Amino acid sequence: MSNPAEPYTHLSILQFATALAAAVSFLAAFWFEFRALGRQRSAGQSPPVNASERLSPALVVGNGVFLITLLLISRMVDARRMTLPLSDYFDAFLLLALVLSMLWGYLQWTRHLRALATFLLPMIFALMVVGIVLGLAGVRHFGAHNPWVAAHIASVLLGTASFAAGCVGGIAYLLADRRLKKRGRIGWDLFALPSLASIEKFTRHAIVLGFALLTLAAITGIFRAVRDPQLMGQHWYVSPKVLLTAVVWLVYGSLINIRLVPVLRGARCAWLSIIGFMLLMTVFVVML
Repeated sequence: MSNPAEPYTHLSILQFATALAAAVSFLAAFWFEFRALGRQRSAGQSPPVNASERLSPALVVGNGVFLITLLLISRMVDARRMTLPLSDYFDAFLLLALVLSMLWGYLQWTRHLRALATFLLPMIFALMVVGIVLGLAGVRHFGAHNPWVAAHIASVLLGTASFAAGCVGGIAYLLADRRLKKRGRIGWDLFALPSLASIEKFTRHAIVLGFALLTLAAITGIFRAVRDPQLMGQHWYVSPKVLLTAVVWLVYGSLINIRLVPVLRGARCAWLSIIGFMLLMTVFVVML
């Protein structure tokens, strides 16, 4: 619900173009990485890596981060606020892309998980596109000036970033598992994918963190709905948003207990992490 007393920053044509350029930067970085790996594979098992090939993905990702930062600053100036702009989906997905970019930088410095950084790039691109589309589709003012709303949005944002990382881990697990079964005879074998155990551990940690943040988001959301019944209506607990969120919570709740339920280990865990993230994205669409 919008608050007319508080300024709202609409998406301008320049901001739309800048956001699209930032999104394309992450996709271009994935392409540079993919091409560099293809050249290494054709040259041999352990060829020397050209310095420009090492820097290209990092520079392009840096360009995307720079454009996102400029967008956030411009949105902050337009809203005449000295805090992070969190008025709608566009702002939220910009911050989400920024958080995942930081995760990309971390994964780049880890040897055994570096391939996951490459797979994270198209995820950032896709989320930025979703944010742009949702920002253009409808105006929604979060009212982040309220402490409870700010806590709710922050937990949703960081939880979504964790689940996005878990989804990337799930995709990487399925590809690594298929490569083992096909004995490397598939196109993705040019990626030095981590071991199945390492990917599963990364995915589990991301899901556990995301589940804790989703639970916090649910608690703060329920508190706000009970405190202000007019915000979501009298029967808010049977709204599509709440019901879908409950399904997402149950899916991820089952995944954090994979050690107790062996049948959920391996490929099933990977598939559920992907399905859970797709359901979470559906929640954002329902909120329009």
